[in-house]
Amino acid sequence: MYRESARELLSFIDRSPSCYHVVSNIKEILAADGFEELHEGRPWKLEAGRNYFVSRNGSSLIAFKLPDRAFTGFQIISSHSDSPSFKVKENPEMVTEKYVKLNVEKYGGMICSPWFDRPLSVAGRVLVKEKERICTRLVNIDRDLVMIPNLAVHMNRDVNEGFKYNVQDDMLPILGDETAKGSFYRMIAENAGVTEESVLSTDLFLYNRVKGSCWGANEEYISSGRLDDLQCAFASLQGFRKGKSAKSTAVYCVLDNEEVGSATKQGAASTFLTDTLRRINRGTLRDEEAFLMALSSSFMISADNAHGVHPNYTK
Repeated sequence: MYRESARELLSFIDRSPSCYHVVSNIKEILAADGFEELHEGRPWKLEAGRNYFVSRNGSSLIAFKLPDRAFTGFQIISSHSDSPSFKVKENPEMVTEKYVKLNVEKYGGMICSPWFDRPLSVAGRVLVKEKERICTRLVNIDRDLVMIPNLAVHMNRDVNEGFKYNVQDDMLPILGDETAKGSFYRMIAENAGVTEESVLSTDLFLYNRVKGSCWGANEEYISSGRLDDLQCAFASLQGFRKGKSAKSTAVYCVLDNEEVGSATKQGAASTFLTDTLRRINRGTLRDEEAFLMALSSSFMISADNAHGVHPNYTK
């Protein structure tokens, strides 16, 4: 049973190379379950016994299940959609010594060394101009595209003695030789299905192309990129979908930008959750006092992936 759950998790992670893909995939799952999508800029008409979800910025989502009768509180579980990575800067191509590199910056609380010497690619979203509108498109270059090569030991004899990495010197991904100049945005536009000239801005991240796996003598362990925090986002989603409550409104949250402080309009420190809970209260024809009473009997779990014990450092 646990092997099946692990493989479902790894499949979800594989389909979710960026926070935008995470939310897009969750939307598909919820819609298939019969959840109705709401929009913050439109009126909400809520019915008892129905299930709903709403998203913000394409990278955060809140879903909720209304019981058949008046609820006494909110039962909330929250995780985050973003993961430690490298963010690709605007106009990222850097041509140096016959190589084309991508200009990147660290995003989140990451360990740098596992990013060396393995196939990587780029995913996220782009803003494009369509006539008089600005629209978003998800992109995922679904092939081995770039690599961050490590420095050979005979060029860095102290590599096994501890090394402080400088992102701008040591961790720029290689896109290709000099003939690759000008190809990055062309590939991004082609993947988004638009012209290169229509791309106004990008929000792109590197991701590890090595697929997650079950391993160990009895396949008792799993390894994958983005376990922080897609492991919790997926597990809490499964629990939310299967759980039932006759008294409380079940609420599932997956919020963006936890890795950089949550202080964005779609982060945990934003108004997104409060706004949604207030609209649930108002949409079920309850007054402010009823809302405060419901909050007093509510409960929230904040689910995040963290280190518990390391087999080589048990003491």
